[in-house]
Amino acid sequence: MKALRTKICTYAIALLASIGFATPTLAGSSDFSGIFIAGHAELNVVAIDGSSTTPGQGETSAGTGGSDNTETTQGTIGGFAPTAGYELGFNLPLGDTFFITVGYADGGGKSAAIAKVDDGAPTSGTDVSLHASNPSWWYIAPAISIFDNSAVYFKWGQAHADLKAIGDVIGGPNNIEGDLWGIGTTSIASNGLFIKTEAGAIQYDQFKITGIGGNASSIVEGNPLVGYGHVSIGYKF
Repeated sequence: MKALRTKICTYAIALLASIGFATPTLAGSSDFSGIFIAGHAELNVVAIDGSSTTPGQGETSAGTGGSDNTETTQGTIGGFAPTAGYELGFNLPLGDTFFITVGYADGGGKSAAIAKVDDGAPTSGTDVSLHASNPSWWYIAPAISIFDNSAVYFKWGQAHADLKAIGDVIGGPNNIEGDLWGIGTTSIASNGLFIKTEAGAIQYDQFKITGIGGNASSIVEGNPLVGYGHVSIGYKF
């Protein structure tokens, strides 16, 4: 994830710097100034790098109390999760061509299955799915206007999602927070309508699930990484 974050930041800085040196005289941050509201749709690709720890027969989760060894399995699981929701915020001009966007986005309350998980035992036949719901994020996005009606921006924010494990499981996962990075473009019409296109990634904190497959001592842990493509259409007041 560090390498991906470094690439996104490097590309964003290089793009914004090159545009800053080549900005035409028609560019204007005032075209974007004001409060806005928008609807958005996203396609999310989820990859979860994690591990599954299953104590041997008679053991506790600390690995004591039995004769069999604790088994730990590592791997990557994931899936696709389309989302849609709303976004609101404001654009604050800080110069002729530079402005900052501060906003909040909600991905909708619908639950989406993002992965299947198990206790790591090859013969357990465990059927458990991990679902995410209520994704949301606050963000700040410095931008440079390149024409009267177009701008490019780099986004950083804090994301949140609720997790739920459904199936043969005793305990539930914790909800997760994460860091968001993105880069995108926005175009606005004279009547206030605008469209944004964006790509980025969210690195969430670790989650933990206990009791997979009815084994109260089994533990599954994971670090979700989400890559996304985002389109929003809205109106600036």
